[in-house]
Amino acid sequence: MFDNSYFMNIAPEPANAMGMCRLVVELDGETVKRVDPHIGFSHRGIEKIIENRNILQSLVYVDKINRLTPFLCCHAFVLSVEKLLAVNIPKRASYIRVMLVETARILSHLRAISNLALETGSRLVGAIVAKETGHIIDLLDEICQHSAFSVFIRPGGVKNDIAPQSREMLFDWLTKELPSVLSEIEDLLTENGIFKSRTQGIGVIDAQEALAAGFSGVNLRSCGVSWDIRVHEPYEIYNEISFDIPLKTQGDCYARYLMRIFEIYQSMTIIRQILDSLPEGDIISEQFHISDRNDLSELSRRFDLYAKGMTLPAGEVYVPTESAMGEFGVYLVSEGRETPYRCHFRSAGFSVMQALDMIMAGCDLADVRVILSSLDVLTTETDR
Repeated sequence: MFDNSYFMNIAPEPANAMGMCRLVVELDGETVKRVDPHIGFSHRGIEKIIENRNILQSLVYVDKINRLTPFLCCHAFVLSVEKLLAVNIPKRASYIRVMLVETARILSHLRAISNLALETGSRLVGAIVAKETGHIIDLLDEICQHSAFSVFIRPGGVKNDIAPQSREMLFDWLTKELPSVLSEIEDLLTENGIFKSRTQGIGVIDAQEALAAGFSGVNLRSCGVSWDIRVHEPYEIYNEISFDIPLKTQGDCYARYLMRIFEIYQSMTIIRQILDSLPEGDIISEQFHISDRNDLSELSRRFDLYAKGMTLPAGEVYVPTESAMGEFGVYLVSEGRETPYRCHFRSAGFSVMQALDMIMAGCDLADVRVILSSLDVLTTETDR
């Protein structure tokens, strides 16, 4: 009996994201028999670099893990450092952080929806999202009063206070611009027959399989598992904010699309609550505060913070956060020096990569990119 299967390289993947991985697909005609994802092409050794840098020097490397979405990776890393140092941050800084990471979540979900739409043949959605994401990045730059991609969240709080006009800019965006963009995307995709035929019943994974594979975030909740770190293991001010956890049970590409739409609306709700109750006060704790003064003592202190760093207490911590792609966690071990003994990142996408063979076995070749786009895997976050 002859085996008629053959192999095909599919690269780069994901086609619309940063970094690269290669999928080696075994095919029987147009049917996928097996998928073998190859990562390592974007590996930069960020974890080992951080083990030879102090905390403030490390932030610039952490920020490069997910360059498509600002704040999310730095936020998790900073929370782990603060847990190790037992630092309490000002309330205003915590509110600002959550407001920014929820805005970044919207940005990430819009890009994931755009990638899925492009893979199913809808280029118009890509154009709409490209315009909106450009505006969101400009908005974040104005709010932060400098580039959102330049380590705004840092140990002890945030780099500087948000712009005075931030409340008005965010309110206008949330009430006038973003709802119309979402409405346009939903009109183009949600009940579109072609889009539904390319996503419904495609890339299905059930709750037990998703849990066994280590899924998190949208990919887990689209299977009916109610797990959101912001609610079940709250950090920052999430325990003071009211929002829903959307759920779907189908576990297919279409369910993952709907989940991202629903979660954008929940992020909008969170940001509105923050705008209504944003407290006044400091934006960084005193031990990390850097004054604008240029006298010798302040310059010396600034040099010590950045060049020498501060001693980390001996111990180990793990801090998980609910990033837009799922659970992004940071594990730090300290031996009582300025640099960590061990740093490890729990990537949301790595478990997805391991499960690709299970999800894609038996699907059509044309569905491979659709499934991967719906899972929202970023190579540089998976392969550091």
